[in-house]
Amino acid sequence: MYGAHMYKSHQIHQDSIIFSGALEFKRHQLFRIRYKIQRQILSADTKNACYLVFKLSEKCRGLHAPVLVRDFSHTKRRGILYFRSPHPTNLHDGDWIPKKRNDGWMEVIIWIFKSSNEIKHDHLFVDLKLTTYEGTMSGLIVRGIEFRPI
Repeated sequence: MYGAHMYKSHQIHQDSIIFSGALEFKRHQLFRIRYKIQRQILSADTKNACYLVFKLSEKCRGLHAPVLVRDFSHTKRRGILYFRSPHPTNLHDGDWIPKKRNDGWMEVIIWIFKSSNEIKHDHLFVDLKLTTYEGTMSGLIVRGIEFRPI
């Protein structure tokens, strides 16, 4: 199983490519995001979402299957996301589907949390693992993550 890690310092392992402030995955079946969020960037007592900002390369033929998201920093919660919009009959309540942004990138929710419940100190630590159900994440280009109230 191939994997990559995305840290605040953007250390990437194995054969990911970093270009123009983004990274493109090759043969990875999973990747992990670890990030420390300072309290002051989150709205107090608000439900927040963590969005993965991405594109699919022109060569990408896969990523039709759902991706499992596991939260290792809190209660090991799970979520399901898609990098391509699935057929409506394949969707379940709570699945996260991508949306096109005005800047040409796509975004998909990878984590939802309430800031007042999750922050224990002056920061919130994010530790997420994304795993494909089938194939690899070849052709996935990730620009980063964003946090916004919902």
